[in-house]
Amino acid sequence: MRSRLWVFLIVTVLAVFAVVGLAEDIKVITLKAFVIGPGPMGIKKATNLELAANKLNRFLEICGANVRVKVDVEFSELKWGPFADKFYLDFAAGKAPDIVTLRETAELAKGGFIVPMDEHVKEFWEMNYFDFYENLWEGATWHRRIWGIPHDISPTGVWYRKDVLRKLGYTDEEIERMLPPDGNTTLEVLAKLAKEAVDAGLVEYGILHRPSKGPGIYNMLLAFGAECYDPEADTLVFNKKALLEFFKWHRKMVDEGVIPPEPPGWSTIHSSFVKGRTFATLASHIGTPSEWKAKYGLTESALKNDLGFMPFPPTEEARKRGAKPVSVHDFPLYFVTTQSKHPELAKLLIMFATSPEACAIHSRYTLRPPYRRSAMELLKDVEYIQRTAKSVQTVRPVPVHPKFWDYMSKIFEALKGVEAGVVTPEQVVADLEMWFEAEVPDGKILK
Repeated sequence: MRSRLWVFLIVTVLAVFAVVGLAEDIKVITLKAFVIGPGPMGIKKATNLELAANKLNRFLEICGANVRVKVDVEFSELKWGPFADKFYLDFAAGKAPDIVTLRETAELAKGGFIVPMDEHVKEFWEMNYFDFYENLWEGATWHRRIWGIPHDISPTGVWYRKDVLRKLGYTDEEIERMLPPDGNTTLEVLAKLAKEAVDAGLVEYGILHRPSKGPGIYNMLLAFGAECYDPEADTLVFNKKALLEFFKWHRKMVDEGVIPPEPPGWSTIHSSFVKGRTFATLASHIGTPSEWKAKYGLTESALKNDLGFMPFPPTEEARKRGAKPVSVHDFPLYFVTTQSKHPELAKLLIMFATSPEACAIHSRYTLRPPYRRSAMELLKDVEYIQRTAKSVQTVRPVPVHPKFWDYMSKIFEALKGVEAGVVTPEQVVADLEMWFEAEVPDGKILK
């Protein structure tokens, strides 16, 4: 019944294009899209727009409309920073695309770069958006308006090597009790096991984290109870005590040989974990195995039997204060830019590009869980997704605030200094507090 309603409503909406009559020549409207991976695994976010154009054109044809859509998609494997810089330069030159995928929702909305999508979502809720996971909309909302459409979900978490623990003498039952899939343990337990693996000479690295800012760093902060954002007040938060604990723990891990004084590059992080030379990686998410398979030779057997995944567990102290296991996601979205001459067509294209079929295509390729429930029916044969899809429901979005990533950049740069031993945890917290007071005057400082 819902399927028939969906088709009926689509045809009704698209019929407006037929009012100009059948006799006129067909007009082809080109919509440009800039889509970021980052890296090669995000390619389906681009090709789904092309498939969406085919479906949209078929409905236009059925309606007898004299309009067709052509999509010019530019897919980029750039990192977030260079990709965003390119978009802002193109916008300044009046050459912005109709559709772009970025993650700086508040900055884009505040700066007038994108159009709101809440009326579109409301109008087509029953037809397309009804079964998106509810927590995803939080990452698309700023100042109570929806600004973009989710098209990807990759919960961050802790990957660890079960086979290394077996070599240390632990049974599978003991491993699951110590590091359960729901993350109901503590960071101290993970660190203890990592040190055991290093001391036994079984691994080169005990724990590796990201070599750059990103959602995994924010996830680590939450593990220490360092909440960085107050959504009700729409302001950033500086938790002095939790941040000091965060930096002290990393310094201790370096001193004990668990974490290296300088994080290696991405290729080393990924390859060393796949090859069993790293016990645990905090740098990846639930969909990373697709990249490990494609680039680093991970086998299906190893994924199923030798690797474990869980949300970031809190520290013992943070758990006493109420912190729980958590995954985060930075929620890149499909946005329609304010320079689009055909914003309503662009919104319809995005709607087709986030259909259950499109969602399933993306999930199957990336091994990331689907962002809408109905896609699970199309992924019954993918055991890994069936096993891990529940992780979506526990995800917290990265805060939607214009200065959030600047804040994370400062924290990560401070972390590198602490791990390298060039500055103390106490000094970086004092320096960060001065920066926070100057750059976030409306922020909250918790002593």
